[in-house]
Amino acid sequence: MIKALLIIRLNQTFRNIIEIGLFRMIFLIGLIGFLVFALYIKTAESLASQYISIGFLLLILLIQLQRKDKLFLKSHFSNYKILMLSEYLLLSTPILVCLLIHKQWFSVFELLGLLIIVHFDLKQKRKSLNTKLQEMIPIDCIEWKAGLRKQFFIIVPIWIIGAITSFFIGSVPIVIFILGISTFTFFERNESSQILLSYELNSQKLLWLKIKRQLQLFFIMVIPLIALFLVFHVESWYIPIVEYIIFCFLHIYVIVTKYAFYEPNTKPIAAQTFGGIGALGGIIPIFLPLVWLLTIWFYLKSINNLNLYLDDYN
Repeated sequence: MIKALLIIRLNQTFRNIIEIGLFRMIFLIGLIGFLVFALYIKTAESLASQYISIGFLLLILLIQLQRKDKLFLKSHFSNYKILMLSEYLLLSTPILVCLLIHKQWFSVFELLGLLIIVHFDLKQKRKSLNTKLQEMIPIDCIEWKAGLRKQFFIIVPIWIIGAITSFFIGSVPIVIFILGISTFTFFERNESSQILLSYELNSQKLLWLKIKRQLQLFFIMVIPLIALFLVFHVESWYIPIVEYIIFCFLHIYVIVTKYAFYEPNTKPIAAQTFGGIGALGGIIPIFLPLVWLLTIWFYLKSINNLNLYLDDYN
């Protein structure tokens, strides 16, 4: 049964890659090859390999908390947790192989955290959630309003834990990482063309509005955590500052990627694929120059794509 499910997952992945087009598929294959090579180089370093393992576990935790097929797996498979663990192990194969080649045993041991992650099962309430916090968000930030409605009971407790445990040097950086990755998911699904037109802005102004709002709200979210970190660890002030700057670049990248592949009321596979690759820049900063180049490319593509809907405002 596990083998059959993994084959289905691989077939789904293969179909999704084909859907992004031949040119992008060739580019994606080359990009993945480069990422694997860079991963092999970085895992030769003990400290870097530990960061990579922890970052990978955080990404898998986010996937586990948000995946929508858990109810299906529970109702059809008695060993559904083993099935999920098999999927995560398959995803971890490149990292695990690199760690084993370089004999980074401690980092390999860290990956055993997958055994714990598969037991996380957050019960999300179906009813609509509207709080004072959401009312404070500007009305043009529809992604943040919708995202917080869905993830309120994930983001707020994590933020509080980060604030309370800020005297631990690793607490705030880890929480900022989780919050940064979580807000990526706010941009997974495209809004309708009517909502897009309601801004009454041309393509360039709309993109810059989205970018400005994203950076403003993310700054408001993390600046108290950064301040607390500085109170206890002023000698390491650069850690949360650099992390914040990296996530600013990544948020810009996610936004332009979304609109480069924008189609009304869809969740485009291409945008998710390239967005996931960009997220690696948050784990392995050596990929940031690549993210910058892709940001420029997708920005120009976004302008061209949005002109189809917003040409009346040019």
